[in-house]
Amino acid sequence: MGDVMENNNRLFWRVKPIKEFDLEQTMYSFVKNENKNDMNLYATEFMGNNMTYKELFAVADKLANALVYHGVNEGDNVSILTISMPLVQQCLLALSKIGASMSWIDLRSKEKDLIKYINNTYCETLIIFEDMVPLIKSIIDETNVKRVIVSSPKDYLSPFVKILANIKDKKEGKKIVLPNDKRFIRFNDFINNRAINVMVKPVGFEKDRPSLIVQSSGSTGKPKQILHTEYNFNSAVQKMAYTDLPFYKGTTMHISVPPFIIYGLANSIYGSLAFTMKALMNPYVEDYTVCNDLGKFDISLAAPVHYRFMYDKLNKLNEEIDMLEKDSSSQTKKELRHKLNEMKRILNGLERVKVFVSGGDKISAPELIQMQQLFNKTIVNGYGNNECLGATIVSPMFASKPGSIGIPMDGINIKVVNPETNEELPPLNVGELYISADNLFVKYLNNEEETNKIKEIDILGNQWVKTGDLCYIDNDGYVIPKGRNRRLIKKEAFKISPDTIEEVINSVECVKECIVVGVDDKKSISVPMAFVVLKDNNLDFEIAKKQIEERCMEELPDYEVPSYYEQIEEIPYTKNDKQDFRMLENIGNEIVKGKLLVKKIFVK
Repeated sequence: MGDVMENNNRLFWRVKPIKEFDLEQTMYSFVKNENKNDMNLYATEFMGNNMTYKELFAVADKLANALVYHGVNEGDNVSILTISMPLVQQCLLALSKIGASMSWIDLRSKEKDLIKYINNTYCETLIIFEDMVPLIKSIIDETNVKRVIVSSPKDYLSPFVKILANIKDKKEGKKIVLPNDKRFIRFNDFINNRAINVMVKPVGFEKDRPSLIVQSSGSTGKPKQILHTEYNFNSAVQKMAYTDLPFYKGTTMHISVPPFIIYGLANSIYGSLAFTMKALMNPYVEDYTVCNDLGKFDISLAAPVHYRFMYDKLNKLNEEIDMLEKDSSSQTKKELRHKLNEMKRILNGLERVKVFVSGGDKISAPELIQMQQLFNKTIVNGYGNNECLGATIVSPMFASKPGSIGIPMDGINIKVVNPETNEELPPLNVGELYISADNLFVKYLNNEEETNKIKEIDILGNQWVKTGDLCYIDNDGYVIPKGRNRRLIKKEAFKISPDTIEEVINSVECVKECIVVGVDDKKSISVPMAFVVLKDNNLDFEIAKKQIEERCMEELPDYEVPSYYEQIEEIPYTKNDKQDFRMLENIGNEIVKGKLLVKKIFVK
C-alpha cells in the first residue's frame, strides 16, 4: 500500500520497495546474484516447454564462449533479429558476460534500412530466428557481417514435439534450409562446437560502457540509434520495485511485447529475470491472443490492442450465448454448450490474473472503465520513451485514474514545459513533458547534433530529455496525456513521424503537396491520415490514391502506411502563416466518425 507524499505542491504516491538492488553490476552478474539460491525455478515457459534458471545460464555461458572463440570481444556490437523466445534471455546474459553491446532490430525493417542499420552499428555478428534467413541472405554481401547464427523456435521444444513440428513443416513446405554459405550456422551447432576451447570469465562492471543500441521511432523524420548502458537496465528494474505491481519471486509474467520494443525488453524480459519470475513468452505477436494463455500467468504487460481483443471476444461470446439460449434446437444446444465451456475457460483463467499492464499507447478513460468492469481486473496504464530506458510513469494499482497514464516512478523527475518559452508550467497547464532520471540514454550514435537537441542540462546540472509528448499534471500529481508535440503519431507501441510518410507521398508524380496527421480510428487507436493536394485537381482521386497507396506500401513499414487518404484543394495555414495541423486533425476525426461526408475537401 502506498503513502501520499507532498512534492512541489503536487501529490505523489510512493510504496515500500520490494527490495533494494545493487545497481553497479553487469546484467549477467545482476541476474546470477539475484537467483543464486533459486536456480531450479523456471525462468521461461515457451510453447509448452519450461527452462530453469540453471538451464538458462548453461546455454548463455556456452553462447558467450562461442562468441569469444569466433572473435567477438568486449566493446563489439551484435545485432539480433528475433521474436520473443528464450533466445532473447540467452543473448542478454551472454553479451553482458563478455561486455559486448546488443542491437535489437525491428523485424519489419525493409532491406535498405536493415543494411544501413547493420553498417552504422559496425556489426559483424547477427543472431536471428530462422524466418529471417531469406532476407539476410539477400543483403549480407552489402554489409560487413561475418557470421549469422540462426535459431529456431523448435530449438526450445521437447524432442517429441520437435519431431511433430518438423513433420508438419515438411508437409506445409515451411522448412527453412540454410544457404550454402559458411557464414550461416545453426545456433545449436554454434554453441556446441567441440573445437571451442575458451571458458569466458565475466567482465567487470563499467557504468558508462554501452550495452544496448536501439533504433528510435524516427520522430524527427530520421530514425536514430540510441545508446543505453547496463546501469540503465538495472536502474529500470529498481524503479519497478517501487511500484505496487506484483513483481515477486515465482510469479509468472506474460510477455507479448517483442524485444525490439524497448520497454518490453527492459521491463518484461530483463525485469522478469531480475525478480526471479517466470517469463511466459508468446512467439508470434501478430497472431497472439491474450485469451489463449489465460490461467497461465499472474501479470501481463501488453499493448492496448491485446486487451481490446479480449474485450471484443468476451462481448461477442456473450452475444452469441444470448442468441443461442433463445433457440431450443439440438444443434443449437450443442453449440451453446461449446460456447459456455469457452466462456468458463476464459473466466477461470481471469481468476488467476492479478493485473494487466498496458503500455505503448493510451487507453481512453471510457474504454478503460468498460474493460475493467468486464474483466473484473485492474488495467494499469504506463508510459515510457526510448531515451529513458523502461517505464517512467505508471498508474498505481490501488489508485488508478482513468484518462491518466499515472504518476512518475520513484527516481523519475518530470516537468511540463511551454515549448515556446521553455518555462516550466504549473499543474493543469498543457505543455511538453520533460523527464530527468538516472537511466537516460547516453547519446545518439554518431549524431551529436540530435543528441544536443533533445537533451537539456539545468542550472543544477540535472539532465532532462524532451519527450515531444504533450500533457498536464493534475492536482493529485497524475499525468494526463493531451496529444503529441512535433506532430508525432503514436500507433499502438510505435511512434510514427509524419515527415517520413510525407516524403514518400510527395515523391508520387501526381502529388503537389501532402500533410499527414494522426486521427483516432473507431477503436481509439491513433493512425495516420494523409491529406493530399494534387497537381491537377481534376484528376480522378481514386486513380491518384491507388498510386499513392502502392508507393507507401512499397516504401514504408506496414504500421506507417496511412489508414486514410483524403483529397484537399490546398493546405490550410494559421494566422501566423504556419501549416494548420490542428484544423486537419479536426477534419480527419470528423471524417472517421462519419460526420463529414465529402469527396473533396476545400478549406480556407
